[in-house]
Amino acid sequence: MRRLNLKIARWLAAGILSTLCFAFYALFSKLSTFQSPLTTNLIICVIIAICGLSYGLSAKKLRFSRESAISGIFANIAIVVMLFALVSNQVLVVFSFVAFSSVVFFAIMIVLERPKLSTRQEALSIIGILVSTLGLFLASTSTAGGLTHLLTNSTVNPYFLLLGPVIPISLGVWAYLSFVAIKKLRLKIQTVVFNYSYGSLFVALIAYILFGSNSQLPTFSQIKDFYPVIAGLFVMGGLLLTLKSYEMTSGESRIEEIIVAILANGEIVPLIFLSYFVLREFTIEGIVGAFTVFIGLSILNSAR
Repeated sequence: MRRLNLKIARWLAAGILSTLCFAFYALFSKLSTFQSPLTTNLIICVIIAICGLSYGLSAKKLRFSRESAISGIFANIAIVVMLFALVSNQVLVVFSFVAFSSVVFFAIMIVLERPKLSTRQEALSIIGILVSTLGLFLASTSTAGGLTHLLTNSTVNPYFLLLGPVIPISLGVWAYLSFVAIKKLRLKIQTVVFNYSYGSLFVALIAYILFGSNSQLPTFSQIKDFYPVIAGLFVMGGLLLTLKSYEMTSGESRIEEIIVAILANGEIVPLIFLSYFVLREFTIEGIVGAFTVFIGLSILNSAR
C-alpha cells in the first residue's frame, strides 16, 4: 500500500510541477516587451527546439514520431490563435475557450480509448471535469481584471468567436497525442520532446513569416530581452514533467491521465498567485477559481 501511494504521489507531483513551469512560462511571456507577440513566440520556440535537439541527442536511438510532431504543431496553433485574439483585445473569447481544453481531452479519451468506467466513476469524472473547467474559467478572468470587468468592458468579435474553438481542440489534441506517444507507443521522452519541439517551431516560423516578419527582433541588450528565452526554458520544463507524469500513471482507468491533462493546461491557477506577487494583480475570481479547480480535481481523483 505504501509503495502504491508513493507511485500515486510521484505522477501527481510531476503534474503539479508541470503546471508551475507553464505558469512561469505565461508570466515571462506576459513580461516580454516586444511589440509583436509572434516574435516572442518564435524566440520561445527556437529555445524549445535547441533544448529538444540537445535532449534528443542524449537518447541511444532517436526516431521520427508523427504523433509527437503533430502534437507540437497543434500546441503552437493554439498559441498563435490566442495571440491574435489577445492582440485584438478578445480576452473573454480566449479565456472562455482555453478553459474547455480539458473537456475536449476528456471527450477524445472517451471516444477513442473507451475506458472501462463504472457508473459511479463516469458520474464523478463528468462532475470533476465540469467543476475544474468552471474553476479554470473563473481563474483565467482574474488576469484581465475579473469577470465583471470583462463582461462590462469587452466586446466580442464574431470572427474570433468562430475561430475560438480552435484553441481547446488544439490543446486537447496536443494533450491526447502526448499521451498516445508515451503510454501507447511507448516512446522515449527524448524522442517525443525532439519531435514536439520541431513541430512547434514549424508553426511559429510560418506564423512569423506570414504575419510578423516586419517586427523588430530584440537586441538582447537588456534583461527584459531575455524574458522569452526564460519562457522557452520553462515550456521545456513543463513539457518534460507532463510527459514524465503520463509515463508514471497506471493507465488503469485513464482518469489519472485526464488529471494530468488538466494540470498541463491549468497554468492559470499558479499564474494568478505569481501575478499577485510580481505584478500586484488580484481579483476575487482568481481565488475562487483556484479553489474550484482544486475541488474538481479532488472529485476526479476520487473517481479513480
